[in-house]
Amino acid sequence: MKKVLAAGFVLILASAAWAQNWFQGTLDQAVAKAKTENKLVLVDFYSGG
Repeated sequence: MKKVLAAGFVLILASAAWAQNWFQGTLDQAVAKAKTENKLVLVDFYSGG
């Protein structure tokens, strides 16, 4: 039973990771979009591929 719950938890986390929509543009564009949507801006300085 514990293995089934652990597998389900991992699948839920994996599906949440795929739900990210990364913005591709300039920092100024990202800040402007974030202001209109009342959100924060995350800047990824280290990304593979």
